[in-house]
Amino acid sequence: MQLTAQNNQDVKPSTLVFHVFYDDFKTAQQIRTSSLKNVLDNHLWSKFGEMQMGLGVNYLKGLNKNIDFIATLDGSLTDYLYKNGTTNGSSAFLLDANAAVNLKMLTDRHKIVPYLSGGGGFSLYQGKTGFYLPVGAGIQFHIYNSAFVFTEVQYRNALTSQVNNHFQYNIGVGASLGKRKPLPAKIVEMPVPPSIVKKEVVILPKDLLVTVTDEATGQPLQYVAVMLGSPDSKIQYGSTDDYGRVTFKALIPDTYTVSGSLNHINSTSQTVKKENFTTNENQIGISLTHNDPRFTLAGVVINKTQNRPEAGADVNITNEEDHTLVTTQSHTGGGVFRTQLRAESDFTLVGKKANYISNIEKITTKGLNRSTTLYVKLELAIEEAKVGQSIQLKNIYFEVGKASLNTAVSSDLDKLIQFLKDNPATRLEIQGHTDNTGSLVLNNRLSQSRADLVVEYLTKNGIDRGRLIAKGYGPSLPVADNTTNEGRAQNRRVVMKVLK
Repeated sequence: MQLTAQNNQDVKPSTLVFHVFYDDFKTAQQIRTSSLKNVLDNHLWSKFGEMQMGLGVNYLKGLNKNIDFIATLDGSLTDYLYKNGTTNGSSAFLLDANAAVNLKMLTDRHKIVPYLSGGGGFSLYQGKTGFYLPVGAGIQFHIYNSAFVFTEVQYRNALTSQVNNHFQYNIGVGASLGKRKPLPAKIVEMPVPPSIVKKEVVILPKDLLVTVTDEATGQPLQYVAVMLGSPDSKIQYGSTDDYGRVTFKALIPDTYTVSGSLNHINSTSQTVKKENFTTNENQIGISLTHNDPRFTLAGVVINKTQNRPEAGADVNITNEEDHTLVTTQSHTGGGVFRTQLRAESDFTLVGKKANYISNIEKITTKGLNRSTTLYVKLELAIEEAKVGQSIQLKNIYFEVGKASLNTAVSSDLDKLIQFLKDNPATRLEIQGHTDNTGSLVLNNRLSQSRADLVVEYLTKNGIDRGRLIAKGYGPSLPVADNTTNEGRAQNRRVVMKVLK
């Protein structure tokens, strides 16, 4: 065996510092009563000649290599500025004492060491005692052996009414009160030659972190089914999270094969060998990539009635290029649904859930670049249509003042047809409403004609006439003020009401 000694050069010994300081009450008062922006914009920061000068002493002692304890005692002749804006009227002795810690960015081995400070303190002035919190930042200069120069700026935040907020700027010179003591000698056992003792290497179980990314964009992939196989034919399965990751815990050192699958397309695979477990880390990390030339539709179904995600809704996605149909379902917890979209194609989406009417949405992948875009995002709104409920059909248009239906732009007609087909037992009253412009007789006749036209269109598109009632209400049920253009526009409307 042998004896060794170490010098604890990084921990500051007891050090005494004498410093000169300037207290700035005026600037802190300006900031407290107006704002920091006002002080800076109007150049109101005090000059050193306007500040209160004093002398002080610090005692420092290292707690560890990055934290020093510091106790401070300051004294000055001050005409104190109180919080109400008044002063004492003449200079009197101000005594400050505080204790804090300095959090150093570097150790004392470095010549220049930035630090932050924070603590608590009290002051005594004209027989009044108050408390404050000093926080600040400074730089320590290591000039020779255990001699230092300190520069610091503090902001002292008043905790009691007897003291006022103020800044303090100080510079001081100090030296240690004694030499740094070496750490006690410790006994180090000399290694036994390998020829005498054979060292046994123990390989411990480790976690395996698998990350799967999209080959084209490099984005992490969710919901990838990852399979972990071992020589004894035991297979473990996992699914990647929002960050494309899945972890297999505490694997016994062995050889494993790792592969993944998403949307019926396999990812790359990798082999983890037994020697990979000799790392000093607690975790082994590998990456897989997945290549699917299609875009991913990341959609969410929104319940318009309650303004929240809706689970359990079937979503039909029709490719308008080849007329293929895919159906998926929104999931619990967020109303999320997903499917794959072919490039350079247009798609129509509609939701289906009992007693709900769905918007019909159009999306396209034409013009999208798969090397930069993976996800196509969409919100599909559905609305409750229970017995007795009335829903305004906003996208049904007529010629002004006429009972002439413009089917080319009235997209809610298709929405209505789809709802009636998906809910074959439902009966509807189709209501026509007008504003109060013109005669009551003409408005009643116009609203009835428009309701009849909508019912006629529905029956021509396969809806049983016995399930529909057309009724015109004229201007009798306004939903807005008829004295404004905006109100009259809202009152000219078509409404569906769900009947028993």
